[in-house]
Amino acid sequence: MKTFFLIISMVTAGALAASDRDHEHIVNGAVYGLFFHEVHQDTVPLVSANIYWANSTVGTTSDRNACFSLPTVSTTDRLVVRYVGYESDTLTVQPHAPFLAVFLKNQQALEEVMVQAERPHSLHDMHATVNTQFITRQGLRTLACCNMAESFENTASVDVEQTDAVSGAKRIKMLGLAGFYTQLLVEKNPLMRGLISPFSLEYIPGFWIDSIDISKGTASVATGYESITGQINVELKKPENDEPIALYAYQSSKGRSELTFTGAKKLTPRITTMLLSYGSYNRMKFDHNGDTFLDMPLVTHISLMNRWKFSVRDKDVQLGFKVVHDNRDGGQMDFDFGRLSSSLYGSRNRVRRYEMFVKAGTLIGDNSSLALIFSGYQHRQESFWGLKNYSGDESSAYANLIFERIGDRHNLSTGLSYQFDNRDEYYQNDDYATRESVPGAFIEYTFKPNNRLTTMAGFRVDDHNLYGMFYTPRLHVKYQADAVTSLRFSAGKGYRVPHVFIDNPSILASSRELRFVEKLAAEEAWNAGVQMVRDFKLGADRPATLSLDFYRTEFQNQVVVDMEQDARTVLLYNLDGRSYSNSAQIELTATVTRGLEVTTAYRFNDVKTTYMAQLRELPLNPCHKGLLVVSYTVPSRTWQFDVTTQFNGRTRLPDTGMNPPQYRLDVHSPSYMQLFVQMTRKFNAVELFLGIENLTGYRQSQPILAWSEPFSTYFDSSMIWGPMVGRRFYFGVRLN
Repeated sequence: MKTFFLIISMVTAGALAASDRDHEHIVNGAVYGLFFHEVHQDTVPLVSANIYWANSTVGTTSDRNACFSLPTVSTTDRLVVRYVGYESDTLTVQPHAPFLAVFLKNQQALEEVMVQAERPHSLHDMHATVNTQFITRQGLRTLACCNMAESFENTASVDVEQTDAVSGAKRIKMLGLAGFYTQLLVEKNPLMRGLISPFSLEYIPGFWIDSIDISKGTASVATGYESITGQINVELKKPENDEPIALYAYQSSKGRSELTFTGAKKLTPRITTMLLSYGSYNRMKFDHNGDTFLDMPLVTHISLMNRWKFSVRDKDVQLGFKVVHDNRDGGQMDFDFGRLSSSLYGSRNRVRRYEMFVKAGTLIGDNSSLALIFSGYQHRQESFWGLKNYSGDESSAYANLIFERIGDRHNLSTGLSYQFDNRDEYYQNDDYATRESVPGAFIEYTFKPNNRLTTMAGFRVDDHNLYGMFYTPRLHVKYQADAVTSLRFSAGKGYRVPHVFIDNPSILASSRELRFVEKLAAEEAWNAGVQMVRDFKLGADRPATLSLDFYRTEFQNQVVVDMEQDARTVLLYNLDGRSYSNSAQIELTATVTRGLEVTTAYRFNDVKTTYMAQLRELPLNPCHKGLLVVSYTVPSRTWQFDVTTQFNGRTRLPDTGMNPPQYRLDVHSPSYMQLFVQMTRKFNAVELFLGIENLTGYRQSQPILAWSEPFSTYFDSSMIWGPMVGRRFYFGVRLN
């Protein structure tokens, strides 16, 4: 039985819209469908369009990318396409016609008709070859989500943890491993690497984000060699499809104030621009656990971004500029943050950062395209931690040229990339300078012999000036068992260049002495995993999704951060033995009844590393995590109630047996739960929200070791396994 594919995309639209035929366009063996927008004389993808065979019950709808697949039937060859607000069309599909273009005309209506619908909070992409989960804009609003670091509280795939008790820096974990093994991208640009890493999640406000794409396991070779445990890509708001004016304001009971403004403007039919601004301010001092240290750092932050889009026929150009100014102060309550002191402990961090990006694409013929991604940044940082001085100056440039050819069964993507980093780090007056120059090339081939099986094989080679050649093979296989069940397998290799101070804030946040046992080599690991996603219904109109996955990461080489041999030393050396991670997860999302959406998940991590010939469980890494998210919207859609419950299992703590008894930790931390609740009142263009974070008030009892002697050799503020701040109330407003 033949299967027809309708692929509605803006890249292909420019070429096919030039056809002078009314309904059909045949090109090289694939079926493309287009919906024609008469008002702007341009093609736009229509999501959830209804497509079915005439006089039959066989039909489907276009997906989030406006794509669909539909088997033919023997009783008819007439295909019906319908979409609200457009005139329906009926097409005669020839048995051997490989391409199909559909042009729908606007209906002439006397009155405006508005159709509103809300996307799920998170969803799995059933059509993607790579295991991909989306956190939607609606999902981001179930919590305050002032910044990206707070956007993962209601997902089990990603953990966010605080690196120390002084700076408030946060980092993610995926598959039980540190976040630097996960590639972080902003619209496919590597702008969240390097010196920004400890604070990068807090520099992207949640109100700027349109969606977050989470891919587990090795990603496509087109984006580089660094993805080992996964890839997280942040899609920001776009000027061409966002609100003309939007505002977000937030205030918490702990003194944190946030204000975000975005404005989009269509200057001409082909030129759009957008301004995004974000400010965060918190200078309130408090110490609820009585250890003389601030529970939260004092922060003053400003981010500004301006982005543009230019569209001319089959060519698109996007560019943007961003400025970040961030001031952070932490330490003891009475510390004077203007200067170093030998009597009181304090921390000060100043960041000045400037970013830019350019993305350009054009069609080549009917089924090929060429795209260029270019980005760069200048990052300057000055800080001190107690009596330790640290500063950094980093310049980076990235370019990726991609050629893609799309066919009905065969897709080919190939290109060239270049990454350059010039980094000077000064620690205790010692210069740790690095110059990284990495040209690379990749090729990726996708074969789809039928509507069920898709295989994507990729290989890239990169020539690192410091570490030699990196060879990165990767394979992804997707099998569509039926219309609602997809199976995926992935395997591949990844590399990573170690950065001592960026990766290990504990060096700065403690009195531990830094010792290099040997020269550090590039990290290298294999990752393989399987996933099953099945959509089903609890009733006629109550959809549900079940997801199961398992991933294993095996290191060939790893930089071991050893805090086990001596509680007053950090040893850095290359792996000599085994290091691996096993991660299994089950997740169920269901609409229980109209307006009530529930997500429940459980994850198990088994992570071990060899420390001086001894294979041990990775410290500060919980094995068990549970999640329950309940969201209810009343039928009138004027009120929404969200509850998020997290269970975090116990974790092994680093060995402190060599310390005096008063400065020793238990072998394991206790298990604990956190509860987040939020209530939202929706008006036509305004949303008011009120919530409580950490409703149970649970806090880590002893976040700072030897807090009473901050300049002793036992002081350590990096032993963080739980929340630092107790119950917090907040309220805010969103204006669209």
